[in-house]
Amino acid sequence: MIPADKKEWMRLAFGENIGPVGFRHLIGFYGSAAEAVRHVNQLAAAGGRKKPIRLPADAEVERQFQAADACGAEIVCAYEPKYPQVLRALSDAPPVLFVKGDIDALNLPAVAIVGTRNASLNGKNIARHFAKELAGKGYAVVSGLAKGIDAAAHAGALEAGGKTIAVLGSAVDDIYPPENKDLYTQIAEKGCIVSELTFGSPLNPKNFPRRNRIISGLAQGVLVIEAQEKSGSLITARCAADQGREVFAVPGSPVDPRSQGPNKLIKDGATLVSHINDITDVLEQAPDFRLTEPQDAAAYRPAPPDDADMTAAHDVVLSNLGADIVSVDELIRACDLPAQLVQIVLVELELAGRLERYHGGRVSLIMTLEDI
Repeated sequence: MIPADKKEWMRLAFGENIGPVGFRHLIGFYGSAAEAVRHVNQLAAAGGRKKPIRLPADAEVERQFQAADACGAEIVCAYEPKYPQVLRALSDAPPVLFVKGDIDALNLPAVAIVGTRNASLNGKNIARHFAKELAGKGYAVVSGLAKGIDAAAHAGALEAGGKTIAVLGSAVDDIYPPENKDLYTQIAEKGCIVSELTFGSPLNPKNFPRRNRIISGLAQGVLVIEAQEKSGSLITARCAADQGREVFAVPGSPVDPRSQGPNKLIKDGATLVSHINDITDVLEQAPDFRLTEPQDAAAYRPAPPDDADMTAAHDVVLSNLGADIVSVDELIRACDLPAQLVQIVLVELELAGRLERYHGGRVSLIMTLEDI
């Protein structure tokens, strides 16, 4: 039997228009997933939605557990002790993780190694070398199972007999790219495969940038080796910086486009890496992001605002929002309202399909004819 609280947690986590940030606020507002499920349609209607929010039925949730059993995976919710401690404090932490392999690897000290798919032989050798060195010093190596630098980093950690974690932009049983099937099998046996996507999720290019926050979030630092200036690897580096993680980069030739990303990161303050000690010396001084106990949402549940306050807050927030992206902190200051009120209105708009959230605590309004 699936515990009722876990079932309701998953129904809310995979409900229509409910992202990780909105999910976290819903749990904070209502104290439990079951209570939040009872209120989502009320909030969505307040945000302007005409139709009910679609939530997975019990049978759909049960099928996810059956699929997990069939492929030897485990479903872990953010309130459970097995959930990786380093992710739990993130505002956009995945409410649910699908994990195949050694789940304990998720709580090891870790470094992410990322870079271009179109890597040079030298770049792949460097990734393999640093992964071996890090694994030998007890660090798990996190990457994204892509071709090029990612695959070399995973392989290097395995060759050293260490742990490696592959964070997928597909479901945990959907091997992408297919040519990394053998590597996937080795990681599942000796390391860990992770995804926030449900079984049966179709491949979607948007899911790969989203998973980058998990790659950086599982690690104390991110090492970038060969990446063009506009690439997923630099998205991972930005996620790392936003999360307070360390950013490292291996410099390269100024005439190679694959060196533009790391060279720019170094210009912007990333630690230049030429030796393993350049990483480990910094990480020895880095903060510990682990939370040893799951946080109890009910312990910090705010008192619900009254209807008059909500109506007034809704008008003020909408008047300050537009198609341009703004930070939520800046929005709260501009509205001159309690943060709780602004956050509730943002959740209402998100549930109604009128708000877009971006990494780094930023939002924009999805403009409708009524907003023009």
